[in-house]
Amino acid sequence: MAVTLEAAIVLTDAPESLPEVLGLATPLRLVLALGKVGVTRVTLVGEAAAAWQQRLLGDDRLAVTLDVAPAVPQGVGLCLDGTALFDVKALRGLVDGPDGAALFDGRFLAARCRLGVNPGDPLVHPERVSLPGVAQRVVTAADARRAEDALLESLRKPQDGVISRNLNRYISLAVTRRLARLGLRPNQVSVGILAMGLAGAWLASTGSHAALALGGLAFQAQSVLDGCDGELSRVAFRGSRLGEWIDTVGDDVTNYSFFAGAMLGLRAMGLGAVATPAGLVGLCAGVLCSAIEYRYLVAIGSGDLNRYPLGFGQDFDGPSDAEARGLKRLAGLLRPAFKRDFFVFATMLACFAGPRAVLVMLVLFAAGAVLTLSAVLRAEWSRGFKLPPS
Repeated sequence: MAVTLEAAIVLTDAPESLPEVLGLATPLRLVLALGKVGVTRVTLVGEAAAAWQQRLLGDDRLAVTLDVAPAVPQGVGLCLDGTALFDVKALRGLVDGPDGAALFDGRFLAARCRLGVNPGDPLVHPERVSLPGVAQRVVTAADARRAEDALLESLRKPQDGVISRNLNRYISLAVTRRLARLGLRPNQVSVGILAMGLAGAWLASTGSHAALALGGLAFQAQSVLDGCDGELSRVAFRGSRLGEWIDTVGDDVTNYSFFAGAMLGLRAMGLGAVATPAGLVGLCAGVLCSAIEYRYLVAIGSGDLNRYPLGFGQDFDGPSDAEARGLKRLAGLLRPAFKRDFFVFATMLACFAGPRAVLVMLVLFAAGAVLTLSAVLRAEWSRGFKLPPS
């Protein structure tokens, strides 16, 4: 079904009477989410429509035409109550749902109107539907708190590693809740997170066990908080290409800086014979790998490293299908250990354990960088080192 291009929001509550959810009023969330699912025009109706239009028009994120009308216009494909909170996933489910489908929680929340009929008609005998994502009414402070919990929980990613899933994400979501209420922007948070990572690298370079432990703790804190800028960009509707690049480059700079600092710190503690070559190999392989990946991302117009088709742990050539399947299974078992959340957490523990444990992690960092570089070169070779069309 084609995307619904026009919507109406019924507003009877004045702007000052509705609680905010993660720093945004519910009608504003509705308008911003509607823009994300392809709606280009939103009509506000109801006794508070004019007041809401005046408030919403000043928002720099607005990507739809905002009108006011005395009643829901004929031909509108989607009608929503102004106290209903929908995330983008739920709205897409409603937009793609059948004509006449409606959602209730004792009162009307939203309906997918039949084209060519009076928009009020589907609400008489609607086909009730359940939706994926977050869809609930927000009128009281308690409603707002439940909506915040639901929105934050929806930010969890299926690709999260074991440490992110069981530790990091709990902390980052709690921090994101507070950052959203403060009105901070994701790129500001990204810069602060990078500064924390660089502080950890400096501590690791100073050449004492205590500073190494503090540096490892800062490295882990950066990994935990690294989720906050992305979470904040989604709940605040402030995602951007620049934000993707700051996040991607910030992670790489933090990783390379920390292990460069660890190399210098271990040299100062008399372990340079192994630390120096391992560190230099890891840094050279890592920087070269990042340069190749960035070249691809620039070509496709993205700063999201997940868009790079690495294929690591998926494609192996071998003398037999059985051996290839065995290599794939082995890669599947090893891959979680090289996910950033797990590796940073293990590095923090090594920093507390002592210089020799950090030396082991530095060697593993070098090995991982070489393996990743080989996978990147293989992926590039398979494409003939050609860039995709932009």
